Amino acid sequence: MRMIGPAPLLLMCWGVSLAITGLALALPGYFDLVALFLHRDMLDLRAFGSAGAVWIGTALLVYLVADLAARHSLPRRRPFRPGVPLHRLAGLTFGLNLLLLSVTLGWIALTAARTGGLAPLLNLAYADSLTARDLLIEHKLFTGMRLFYAALPATGCLAAACLASGALGRGARRACLGVLALNAIALTLLPLVMSQRLLLLQFLASSYLAACLVRGRLFGLAWLALALLLFLLTWVLRESLTNPAINRSALDLGSQKLAYYFVNDMRNGFAPLQAEIAHTFGAISLRGLMFLSFSEEFFSDLLAPRLAALAALRGGGELPLFTAVYVDFGLLPGTLVIALCGFGFRLLFHKAKQSLGWATLYAQLGAALLFSSHGIYFTHQNFLFSLLLIVLTLRCARGRPGSRPGSRVIAGGAA
Repeated sequence: MRMIGPAPLLLMCWGVSLAITGLALALPGYFDLVALFLHRDMLDLRAFGSAGAVWIGTALLVYLVADLAARHSLPRRRPFRPGVPLHRLAGLTFGLNLLLLSVTLGWIALTAARTGGLAPLLNLAYADSLTARDLLIEHKLFTGMRLFYAALPATGCLAAACLASGALGRGARRACLGVLALNAIALTLLPLVMSQRLLLLQFLASSYLAACLVRGRLFGLAWLALALLLFLLTWVLRESLTNPAINRSALDLGSQKLAYYFVNDMRNGFAPLQAEIAHTFGAISLRGLMFLSFSEEFFSDLLAPRLAALAALRGGGELPLFTAVYVDFGLLPGTLVIALCGFGFRLLFHKAKQSLGWATLYAQLGAALLFSSHGIYFTHQNFLFSLLLIVLTLRCARGRPGSRPGSRVIAGGAA
């Protein structure tokens, strides 16, 4: 269980990111497409400097010290109890998932109707996926509708947690299996057009983490390998669709584009630390809260010169966790924020080993930590909306405050 704690997940993410970046830059002859993509996007590798390395190393150390301090100060944990009627939770999860999928399918159907039907839309997605993506965005049903699609990892995580309990009847079990199957299909096919492949990774990783936490042990490594294969297959298919002019095999193109993304992410992590910058006071780290509070436009206009100067330093994509915190808050406040994250995430993991609700919440965070070198997904509006849906679903499943559901200890939960 220690391997799915916040510190190991964070170290795994940054270790893999730095290793692949170093390998891609050290072997330009083998990773020739990486060099091509860097040249095409005019990314200067001189951004990799000592200042960035010192800060990222210091930030990792601060995080690990805070995590260690939290681990030694937390009380002895209680045995795992679901804390919620599992059959009722399974039914609510199935219903909520149908709503999310119905909105998503309605969105696709409306777009297809305005482009001549589903077949022309599929042909367009194959011939020009970027145009198909723009059409889908143009025909959104309502403001914030994409949050419904982005919340599918949350219902999948709840379904996986319920299944892992081993306490469901046949009907509830089928409902949860249906949620996982439908979400796997939706989150595999839609990223081919929408380019939100991290939602698939969030779904697969959080579902696995939730199941392990409920069982109280790591299990199903074959399923984990299958999930990784599914994500890589989706990645390769997406890259082969969006780069038809490059005469390479889909596997070669997909793997080199993945390496390029690692290099780009690490460059985004180093570049702002190699130059004088004006801090952005939370505009990067807290953008999800600004979006949900309808204040994003106000702060974007207020900080426009600083954000524009920052955009000139980085390539495409977002700023990684440690760099975004520094850019937003500066050296000392940023260090404090990192320490609070280290302590708070360890506290959440401690509680996740005691109840199903906390397990699903931590599973969402743990999955986000697996790509924290790409951006701060755990403050993104998609992530926050998913947490809100999980909390509301759990509250509805518990029913009246006077009831005492889910008091049985799950076998293995205290391991």
